[in-house]
Amino acid sequence: MKHIFKLSTFFILLISLLASAYTLKGSTKGFPKKAPEIKNLITDEGKPFSLKDYKGKVLLITYGYTQCPHVCPTITAFLKQVETQLNKRGFKGKYKIIFITVNPKDDTVDRLKEYKKTRGFNDWIFLTGSKEDLEKVWKNYNVYVKDRGTMVMEHNGHKMKHRMIDHTAKLTIIDKKGYIVEEFKSMYLPVKDIVEDVSYLIKKGD
Repeated sequence: MKHIFKLSTFFILLISLLASAYTLKGSTKGFPKKAPEIKNLITDEGKPFSLKDYKGKVLLITYGYTQCPHVCPTITAFLKQVETQLNKRGFKGKYKIIFITVNPKDDTVDRLKEYKKTRGFNDWIFLTGSKEDLEKVWKNYNVYVKDRGTMVMEHNGHKMKHRMIDHTAKLTIIDKKGYIVEEFKSMYLPVKDIVEDVSYLIKKGD
């Protein structure tokens, strides 16, 4: 009887643990894996960037460019909502949103700094660098980039010139130990899911 009781208790605990296990809501295929180092890029403050400086924080990395007419503004708008909700939960300073440019020709430090300021992304980090160094980062993070040059687009009857760069629309999430744990592969980011996942990753191990 004692053995039966012990086994029953074990299975009850096991079922309880399985029921309470958290499942990340993004794409986890191929993850977790150590995040490749981001080398030779500089921030919108003109300072060298290293992932090692942010160990212990959850990182949310996206990719885009300041002249992007549609995709990037959509992604950053969703990320602003994520930021607001995470801060309301008391997690400010425990995560960092990082924007890596796909347009090294135009996205200089000064342009990124102005873009950041005018849009209220004060706590975000914007990264740029040489085309060669950025190409290495894009490759390591599986980001497709194709510069199509300047194109004329019409907005409400007005013709405007836009630099068009095709690029992967996604969000990469790195945990506090420096491992990529999931990605959200869409320009329409699920704010609630991301907030829940990042909250879990921040609290995990604390």
